[in-house]
Amino acid sequence: MEIVPGLHRLRTPMTSKALPWITPYLFEGTDGVTLFDSGYGTPEATEALTDELRERGYAPSDVQRLIVSHAHPDHIGMASWLKQRSPDYELVLMGREAEWYGSMHRGGEEWMARSNEWLRQHGVDADEIDREAREHSAGPGQRASDDVAGETARHAHSMPRVAPDRIVSDGEVIAFDGWELHAVWTPGHTPGHLSGYLPAHGFVLTGDHILSRITPNVSVAPEDEVSGRSPLAEFLASLQKVADLGQTRGLPAHEDLIEDLPKRCGELAEHHEHRMTEVLAGVGDGQPTAADVSSRVTWNKPYDTFSIFKKRSALGETLAHLQLLVDEGRVRRVEGDAVRWERA
Repeated sequence: MEIVPGLHRLRTPMTSKALPWITPYLFEGTDGVTLFDSGYGTPEATEALTDELRERGYAPSDVQRLIVSHAHPDHIGMASWLKQRSPDYELVLMGREAEWYGSMHRGGEEWMARSNEWLRQHGVDADEIDREAREHSAGPGQRASDDVAGETARHAHSMPRVAPDRIVSDGEVIAFDGWELHAVWTPGHTPGHLSGYLPAHGFVLTGDHILSRITPNVSVAPEDEVSGRSPLAEFLASLQKVADLGQTRGLPAHEDLIEDLPKRCGELAEHHEHRMTEVLAGVGDGQPTAADVSSRVTWNKPYDTFSIFKKRSALGETLAHLQLLVDEGRVRRVEGDAVRWERA
């Protein structure tokens, strides 16, 4: 799809049935092209990107710049593959994301052990964790094929790293080939998520910050509990920041284009307000664990049917809401062998 002359929406396959595609954006220039996001570094995805470039008269060697919204493998996964084909291309990341990307070890054995202990501390049954850990070690044939969180963690761990060539800050203008993309720091989904604002056209490339149908995963991770980061507070502030840009059109990394971006920002904020109410009701008058609370809120499927990897994701989302309730003085965290929560 050509959005405006010289700006194209591409499509490369994901590893998920729920989100089958990621949609990079291609900016045409005089000496080559710039990509906003890429896709997984799988053979299927790289072949698809090669075909998409060829249809427009280009090759991977023509990529002069890759601007990455955030360092999840479906967005940055082709960085090393592209570097082999266009060695001088410029990899661009938001500064906070570059720090996070450089320290990220998701999917490795040490990370898995620490993450499994985190699950136990938040109320997931240790026998269930051990059982699924054994299945994880047994190989892909023993795992659910649509285990998106698990596949993402494993792919992230195996993905070769490419150091960013340019670090940008909030509000910085990335100028290239007649285009001016304003960097907008939109943390929440990740600590340094970058959205790209094109004021000349009224577009915002939203990455995973804002999608047209589903709500992006906004989770507390084990390292966030150490640092005190509150991802949901960041996300809600970032939604308002994008809404304040005005009546803009959203160009997301998945799903459909967003015709009224401020309206969609409001819908996402409303969803999280509803989830906050559910989480607070899930705390009730007792001292439940985050796993207990997760089993009491609404998901697209019953929580008890989730794999450990999906429970890890759901638990992170629940903890993000609990953390915001703590920030607002409505809930208290109770330390112990298992972490529990109670109304303040």
